[in-house]
Amino acid sequence: MIKTLSVSALMIAAAGAASAAPLPAPPMQAFTPAAQTACASDTISVYFPDGTSALTPSARAVLEATQARLEGCIVGQVSLNATADDAKNASHATHLTEARLETVSAALAGYDLDGMRIVANAADTDADTLWTPMDRKVEISFTAWAPEIS
Repeated sequence: MIKTLSVSALMIAAAGAASAAPLPAPPMQAFTPAAQTACASDTISVYFPDGTSALTPSARAVLEATQARLEGCIVGQVSLNATADDAKNASHATHLTEARLETVSAALAGYDLDGMRIVANAADTDADTLWTPMDRKVEISFTAWAPEIS
């Protein structure tokens, strides 16, 4: 009995499939997702050689890539946070962070990434903390958005 019902159900399903409309043709073009806007807030880091405030070629490449990504975007506030834990004393650290902030500010203006306002902050170097010679960077936080199209 179960065998008869199973075969009957299978025959009814096959008859229904045979009389159903054919499936539509597959798409001729590959699926491409909607373009994501690159105009988003981001934080990048620019690293410096030990004890200097000169931009390296890799630091310039980071700024160029950021400029290309933010092309056509509105850049708002730009925040800079400099560290100079590679300095040997507090006085040298203060001088080095200020020089790095000036270098990055000038580079941002040169790459047209200075936005509406730059807020610079030099991180405090504490002599009691562990010396971290690789912490010699300027973190750059961008606020960016896409222009409104009317």
